[in-house]
Amino acid sequence: MANELKDGILLLNKSKDISSNAIINKVKWTLNRNGFKVEKIGHSGTLDPNATGLLVVLINQATKLSDYLLLDDKEYIATILLGKSYDTYDVCGKLVEEKLLNELDLDHVNKNIDEVLKSFIGISMQTPPIYSSLKMNGRKLYEMARNNEEIDIEAKKRQINIYEISLLNKPYLQDGMILFDIKCHVSKGTYIRSLAFDIGKKFNMPACIKELQRTKSGYFDIKDSYELKDIEIGNYHLINMLKCINNLKVIEADDKMYNDIINGRMIKVECDEEMIVLAYKESLLAIYECDHKNIYKAKRVWK
Repeated sequence: MANELKDGILLLNKSKDISSNAIINKVKWTLNRNGFKVEKIGHSGTLDPNATGLLVVLINQATKLSDYLLLDDKEYIATILLGKSYDTYDVCGKLVEEKLLNELDLDHVNKNIDEVLKSFIGISMQTPPIYSSLKMNGRKLYEMARNNEEIDIEAKKRQINIYEISLLNKPYLQDGMILFDIKCHVSKGTYIRSLAFDIGKKFNMPACIKELQRTKSGYFDIKDSYELKDIEIGNYHLINMLKCINNLKVIEADDKMYNDIINGRMIKVECDEEMIVLAYKESLLAIYECDHKNIYKAKRVWK
């Protein structure tokens, strides 16, 4: 059942055919209707309307954690479709190219799939889809694309890291298309839609994402998530903000340090870390960064 926290992280299993912003607005409305006062709400990484899976929802003061959680690695399971490509790089867009595939194509894919997937492991430069929430001159790319405006998409190339990628089933032929599922562990900013498109280029075949599910974000796992229907009946649990920053050293503040922190003062800590988390009575108090040796200044304070 719901806990007593007023600020925290809610793990949501997003359904298909709804945007991330639309689903968190539904969460906000549902919580408020049930007496939980939500003043601010956000998430730590969007999912496309066609995608499902783990959405890390930030409630009230937890919205200030967004910049830190956005840095987390992600894990996805995706169904890749060879034989068709769309302007969105998934099946929701406008068909750009279609190629009827056969048993010879399937044999070629099966012989080379392991080598092709392996070639994507490591650091590389990835071109994002034009239908994305990235911004150019202050405007989102998908808005520009819908207006048929010219977009220099190559200028938005970014460095990504694919840590792991594995084939989950043997590619198979269906209605002139080849399909297979992959699981991949990737760095922030990686577009799986672009990965699918690039896999197709390796085979000289049009390609896209048919299905996409996010299964992990940082150390959060979809198995711990809730659906909207759970939230409607109060069957959910907020995660303490302090437990969400697991890659920084946590220091428990005493009363004197607490007063210094809430007043924005520098503090002295015997520590060699570049950034530290300050906790007070088992709650997240602040994130401080090193100014000079053993002297730390406030980067973010939760009051």
